[in-house]
Amino acid sequence: MNRRSFLKNAGIMGAISAFPSIVPSICVSGCRHAEAAIGMAKRKYGPNDLINVGVIGQGRIAITMDMPLLINYTGKARIVAVCDLDPIRRANGKSFVEKKYNEKLKVDDYRVDAYENFEELLARKDIDAVMICLPDHWHAIVAVSAIIAGKDVWLQKPFSQTIGEGRIIANLAKKYHTVMQVGSWQRSNTQFHDVCELVRNGRIGKIAKVEVGIGLDKAGGSSTPMPIPTGFNYDKWLGPTPSEADGAFYTETRVHTQNIKRVGDRPGWIQMAPYGWGMITNWGAHHLDIAQWGLGFEDSGPNCVSGSCEWMDTTGGKLWNVHTTYDLHYFYPGNIDLHVCNQYPMGVKFIGENGEWLYCMRGAVKVTPSDPDVPANGKMQPLMASKNKLLEPIANPTVKLKEPEVYDGKSARYNTSDHWGNWLDGIRRDDPDYTVTNAEHAHRSTSICSLGNMCMKTGKALNWDPKTERTGDADADKLLKPFERGPYSIANVLKANGLDIKKFA
Repeated sequence: MNRRSFLKNAGIMGAISAFPSIVPSICVSGCRHAEAAIGMAKRKYGPNDLINVGVIGQGRIAITMDMPLLINYTGKARIVAVCDLDPIRRANGKSFVEKKYNEKLKVDDYRVDAYENFEELLARKDIDAVMICLPDHWHAIVAVSAIIAGKDVWLQKPFSQTIGEGRIIANLAKKYHTVMQVGSWQRSNTQFHDVCELVRNGRIGKIAKVEVGIGLDKAGGSSTPMPIPTGFNYDKWLGPTPSEADGAFYTETRVHTQNIKRVGDRPGWIQMAPYGWGMITNWGAHHLDIAQWGLGFEDSGPNCVSGSCEWMDTTGGKLWNVHTTYDLHYFYPGNIDLHVCNQYPMGVKFIGENGEWLYCMRGAVKVTPSDPDVPANGKMQPLMASKNKLLEPIANPTVKLKEPEVYDGKSARYNTSDHWGNWLDGIRRDDPDYTVTNAEHAHRSTSICSLGNMCMKTGKALNWDPKTERTGDADADKLLKPFERGPYSIANVLKANGLDIKKFA
């Protein structure tokens, strides 16, 4: 049976015809069923082989962080393709990568392919791995498509937009042996790692409370419709969320600026539901990840959440609509109170039952232009404690947290770039457990962020069962489901490749 006959008999050809812009092409020739083909294309790496990487999304996080740091690893990987729905950003991304490699490699002919549609990039058999640097509402569909296409995946935080989406991604990654690294890079930073390891080894005794500050969004954006830029597929940008016909009219402040000189500016969608949930999933995906890691609940979660928030003022033509102030309490086994409040400084503070505490924050490091400024008084340091002696390292810790190491086996001390190298080394080893922030941990951390949003949105205190990943509240559990609209659906991508969503949900 040839490939076309197989697809027709399997019912896959019809799905591809119906949804040509969403279903990636994978080779299933010679396979008895489509599922058998997934992940088969992953190759083994020789000592001098380079990992070919495609980068999907050419906005702020790709240009100012992910691509520049990945380009440092010229001996391990090369970016060979970029992708963006916006033709201005697509061209800028191509030019950016080519210029950087020409400088790094001291050549003048490095070339990168540029694609409008991510499906075309994923169909390339010579691309081994992808970096997904997209707005939150597109994380899930592209991640699922990439796993199905047999690519290893770098996925920017938050892991997903809904908890149901995250569970599907994590289950797929586990089943198909995908090496994933999530952009919660604080795990690869000295002070966060060290504080969590101290806490896990009982340095301040039993933990009674954790205080987390994740910053504050402010109202803004413009509700005045604008013409859709030439060549920009806005309907596809909206993807699984409501269409323009449903009221999602185009405006730069819903999407991103068209001024390419300001590509590093914070985009409007990040404080605009349903594309982002605001600070709770934005900075929450960083700091709540550290809180769970320090508490030892990276594979689980809290028992309940309660609290309140204020929502952005959308009067006077303002568009953005996520929460502003917030005050949330998550309770974990052992009656540990994880308190997330805008009154706390940016960072994570672990407090022991006897009052001793350990605190970590980014300090003076500004990774992207939108990172918060360091307090002018200089009193807040990246690593602090109620007593300095509490910061002394443990000689032989009972709990040794995972840390990156270079591929040649020599130990490497923490710095922010290790997170990217750790992913590449995991790919070369074909070891999903090698990455510091793997799929399951990232899903669990993002889940508590989304759970906080669900609490704020419903106005209810919610129980949480980490095993079933349900609240038991009908209104809240509706918010767990993946977004979908027409062809833009995880279920459609899975079905088109012979997979049943029920097996992964």
